[in-house]
Amino acid sequence: MNEDFEDFDENYIIDLVTRFENMLSEKGQCFFDVEEYEDIIDYYFEKDNLKKTDIAIELAMQQHPYTHTFLLKKAQLLASSDKPEKALNMLEQIERKYGEDPDITLVKASIYSQLKHYEKSIEAYKKAAESFDEPADIFANIAYEYQNTGNYTKALFYLKKAIKADPANDSILYELGYCFEVLNRTEEAVKFFNLYIDENPYSDVAWFNLGIAYSNLELYEKAIEANDYVIAINTTFISGFFNKANAFINLERYEEAIAVYQEILEIEEADAMTYYYMGECYEKLKMYDQATENYNKALEIDEFLADAWMGLGVVHEETGNFIKAQFFMANAIKIEPINADYWYIMGDLQYKTGMLEKSLESYRKVCELNPKDTDIWIDISEVIAETGTIEQAIDSIAEGILEQPKNAAFQYRHAGYLFIAGLEKEALLKLEESLNLDYRGYIDLLDYLPQLKLNSGVTDLIEFYKK
Repeated sequence: MNEDFEDFDENYIIDLVTRFENMLSEKGQCFFDVEEYEDIIDYYFEKDNLKKTDIAIELAMQQHPYTHTFLLKKAQLLASSDKPEKALNMLEQIERKYGEDPDITLVKASIYSQLKHYEKSIEAYKKAAESFDEPADIFANIAYEYQNTGNYTKALFYLKKAIKADPANDSILYELGYCFEVLNRTEEAVKFFNLYIDENPYSDVAWFNLGIAYSNLELYEKAIEANDYVIAINTTFISGFFNKANAFINLERYEEAIAVYQEILEIEEADAMTYYYMGECYEKLKMYDQATENYNKALEIDEFLADAWMGLGVVHEETGNFIKAQFFMANAIKIEPINADYWYIMGDLQYKTGMLEKSLESYRKVCELNPKDTDIWIDISEVIAETGTIEQAIDSIAEGILEQPKNAAFQYRHAGYLFIAGLEKEALLKLEESLNLDYRGYIDLLDYLPQLKLNSGVTDLIEFYKK
């Protein structure tokens, strides 16, 4: 029955628009009532045909000069034509002539948002909401405006009102999940979506959001179970499959993750990212031939998938072919030159093949792109210590400490270089500072310089600060 009505509506609109366009082409006259003109205007709006929308509005106002609905449509057209100020002026004229109207207020709210006057938009939406009973769309719009202001707490409040008014609205459910995540209110999200599912057990989107929340809490078994419900309800919900596979990966159950990706390939057209993820799983399993095969399949579909080039580089690194690995990493970097991780891998490969100066260049690129990396300054200082002087290494690690003053590993390495330079007094002071920052970090220092185990000054300090 519903399909019959849909067919009727579609045929009605086609017939209506055809009659209207025939009138325009024949330059004749044809009468359309107010509702018919509204349908014609809405049709052109939806098709983004602003020229025909304007013509329809002008003719509608000529035939129905006392209907302010078409003035409102004109204001909407002005806003859609990047003339929001003119649209607001027209709305104010309509209000002065016809009085306040919630439909006018809603259009004003939308235009305020377009102008990035978010507080005014919120105020207008709230005013309009007073004229409707449980206006889910308006509550949702208020939430979106609060998101625009960065107030996700208020956004969450109104999204909850919106979903209460319209429980089947999937868009609102997605936004709820997003707000919970931004606010890091993950346990609340779990509680909310479980309660929602009690009332709406067949909501695939709710189960999907619940799965995300469980993953964020590192409850991966529960995340898998939630995504199993997603897939059972909607066998084509691809994101549910991906999230299930990701949960398996976090549990290091790579074979099961691969099985999920293979299910995805049976459902939808082959996708480069699916093959890439499968390659990554095979790589973790040290099944390098299969990893290579899947990375190559990914590149056959998308030759600009930098991660797949990187994957091939890592496979060749793992199998000891560092020169070939550099070729693949160079391709990844060419596609994504601002990816700090790629430069880091390249630097490591260059270091392993004795290309120390090149390695240093790559490591410095990592610093440029991500100076907060927790390891890079140590690697740079080590290369400098090999290619230059210990004094230069000290200066380099000191630069890292300026970037990350609370990084105990940098402090310990600074102490180590001071010991190497023969500056024992300064080294012991730096070691004391390091022990205060992170006591157990001394283990890495002794691994780097095992001879310090015979230094009584070092061992006495370590014993003194033992907790």
